[in-house]
Amino acid sequence: MSMPILLPQPKRIDVFDGTTRIPSHAVIFTKKYEFGKQFKLMLAETLHDNVKLDVTTYNKGNEFFQLFINPDVVPQPQGYRIYIGNNIVLVAHDESGLFYACATFRQLLRQYGRMLPRLYIDDFPDFPNRGILIDVSRDRIPKMETMKNMINTLAQLKINQIQLYIEHTFAYREHEKVWKDYSPFTSEEILEIDAYCAERYIELVPNQNTFGHLDKWLIHDEYRSLAEAPNGFDSPWGGWTPLPFSISPVDEKPVEFVGKLLDELLPHFKSSKVNIGCDETIDLGQGKSKELCERYGKGKVYFDFLMKVYNLAKRHKDTVMFWGDIIENYPQFIPQLPKDMIAMVWGYEADHPYEEKCRLYSASGNSFYVCPGTSTWNSFVGRSNNAMANISNAVTNGKRYGAIGVLTTDWGDNGHAQHLPFSWIGFGYGAHLSWNAIEMPREHFLHALNMHVFQTDQPISECMYALGKVHEKLFYTPNGTPQFYAFLYADGAKQYKTSIDVQRVESCIEEVNGIAKQVKSLARFDVLSDVVEQVLNNVDFALLGLKTIEFILRYGDIRNIPDNEWAEFEKQLDDVINVYREIWLKHNRPGGLEQSIYTLSRIKRIRYGEIE
Repeated sequence: MSMPILLPQPKRIDVFDGTTRIPSHAVIFTKKYEFGKQFKLMLAETLHDNVKLDVTTYNKGNEFFQLFINPDVVPQPQGYRIYIGNNIVLVAHDESGLFYACATFRQLLRQYGRMLPRLYIDDFPDFPNRGILIDVSRDRIPKMETMKNMINTLAQLKINQIQLYIEHTFAYREHEKVWKDYSPFTSEEILEIDAYCAERYIELVPNQNTFGHLDKWLIHDEYRSLAEAPNGFDSPWGGWTPLPFSISPVDEKPVEFVGKLLDELLPHFKSSKVNIGCDETIDLGQGKSKELCERYGKGKVYFDFLMKVYNLAKRHKDTVMFWGDIIENYPQFIPQLPKDMIAMVWGYEADHPYEEKCRLYSASGNSFYVCPGTSTWNSFVGRSNNAMANISNAVTNGKRYGAIGVLTTDWGDNGHAQHLPFSWIGFGYGAHLSWNAIEMPREHFLHALNMHVFQTDQPISECMYALGKVHEKLFYTPNGTPQFYAFLYADGAKQYKTSIDVQRVESCIEEVNGIAKQVKSLARFDVLSDVVEQVLNNVDFALLGLKTIEFILRYGDIRNIPDNEWAEFEKQLDDVINVYREIWLKHNRPGGLEQSIYTLSRIKRIRYGEIE
């Protein structure tokens, strides 16, 4: 028989001659009835066959399925072994390990059905913490059904931590003005998600930003007094930003504000951890803290406020996480961090200096995670090669320097335009490498993704991966693709004229249309129809972005496009947005949709002179 296609790929698989057939009547032995019941349900769901199954807690020794927990046999936490011979034995170090053994066995059933190869699997994780971060603050907030479907799939990929990135999308009781247009998670929903995760051996870690990225709060008059720069600041990415962004570290009111948020939010999570954010405080020192920063240094001011938030969080949780980007600029403070803090080391380009950053924390004895990304945001169709290289870079250096976890992040900058299917390339590869830090050949990985995420033998993953490479024919843009940035910021894309020509853009359009044709052919498979709809909608956005570049090259400015060509483009955009709206509402809450569409319609406001 062929070698099993599994995701994550186990540490060791030995395949022997011969096969084992699951009989029409089989007994399942387990000391814990709940495990036997779940294993029986999994078999019934996966086999789609008339197999009679009985669960027993009496071990006569001849039961066809035998499920054991024995840390003496499997010494690695979360580890497991599978033996398929005359019968089938799953033995694990602990309950989570047995859950992962069942997940691997489900994948074997999906591939082989009742006639299984005789084999031995010995498997355990390279990182004890294997997480996914889902951005639920940049417009797109999943429905509960979508959330649970994601959790189910992630659990089967042996992910054991999820963070929902929150800025303003929890329904804080006294702050309805901030969240009312965003369909936030309620207290009861968080409790439900937390319990749902726990049943699948996933830790739901609270994640509330507490320093920067609080503009959704600070734009309101009631909160503006908390801001570092209430009237705006100079952006490090160029230009003046007229709105506040971070809270001020100068007085006690912001500390009290953060404390009350954490007091309300954190009791909803069973996790012993909390991520307090504190990243990208880009306006620090430009407002109320200017004098303080000049006197003591920006690094000291940042560190002191970080410690205040740390102390607030410690009232509720044992372990405090924070994003490491700011303190990495002031490495003299890293040794001063409390040893029960975890730094989240992030960076999303293929060549991000993970080795340098990891070494900083390792040398000081500080615990840290590495946090790569899916490379889906600011792209429409992803940046596939960058995603795999970025995740590999993070995991390789994380393992070398002693990281205790991997958190693969999926952000929603500028409207969260990417639909969920594109994120599974990064989620899947992050799940594999955080479990088994040996790179999987791309073809093997995409085949496994088709089989175990999209549950098909059709090449949907290969199509998405190919779409995520087309932008490389243009030129490099960090943290996104040229077609996305041209579409969103057509008024600032004149530099494209010196970088590419029309023929290259037309070649990209032709390639995207060719891949789209292949994707459309997959819609006839019921299991893929919903995925195909989402992929094609993002493809249509990408084509509009490429067309925007072509307009810029031909006419120099969006405002110079001939009226007849603009009318056709605008109609296409309206049609794409109408489909986008329908897809969004199938899978996500209505809050945030209009904000996303407003962002994605910016090109119209440029055309009609509404943006200077």
